[in-house]
Amino acid sequence: MNRIIHFVLSRRGLSVVLLAALLALPSGAGAEGQSCRPARGSTGQFDYYLLSLSWSPAFCATPAGAKHPDQCGTAAPARGFVVHGLWPQYLPGSAAATAQGGGALWPQCCGGAEPFRPDAVPPQLDGVMIGTDLRRHEWSKHGTCATPRSGEYFAKIVAAVGTVGTASDLRPTAPSKIRVGELKQHFPVPSQAIFPTCKGKTLSEVRVCLDRSLAPIPCPDSARRSDNCPGTVILPVGPEAQP
Repeated sequence: MNRIIHFVLSRRGLSVVLLAALLALPSGAGAEGQSCRPARGSTGQFDYYLLSLSWSPAFCATPAGAKHPDQCGTAAPARGFVVHGLWPQYLPGSAAATAQGGGALWPQCCGGAEPFRPDAVPPQLDGVMIGTDLRRHEWSKHGTCATPRSGEYFAKIVAAVGTVGTASDLRPTAPSKIRVGELKQHFPVPSQAIFPTCKGKTLSEVRVCLDRSLAPIPCPDSARRSDNCPGTVILPVGPEAQP
């Protein structure tokens, strides 16, 4: 009899422990927020945006690219520039920056926003911002600092791409070189509003500075520190683009 009572109590105790563990697990926005660290800033408190466009063949040549078959797999279509993200930024010395101690250049992982909703992504981004994992990450880290609603964030990306474009006419069929000044001419924005980033001499991304209404603005020096490209950059191409 004592053994039976001990067994029942043990089972109940185990159930209580399991229930407590399940209740402690984060869910929804809380789960995404806990996976995004360090949290910094508040939703809507920023000065301007950076639109980051990745040169897809360069990304696909990296080990990270091998983990993204939707963008880089053998069955994926040839692509040039694709959206990496739309990032709220601080201007050094601004009220938003000062509120965070003055040392940060951008907010990230802001709390109080809704969880990522795949159904909130407009279909216009299907061929431009590739993969659910990227979209979820960009919403969690950057979008939550722009707006509390994911649909609004992705609509802003659509609008930003509508302003900046993706240089769809720039599709080399063999690895080539291009001067940075010529590269900028493929985008309908002032030269001061755009700059490239590189890994060595190979183009990695272009970044465009936009005000809160998504109009191009001259990039501040704090953003241009990421411009590490030489005067002429290498444009790799994927195997699917080669004749």
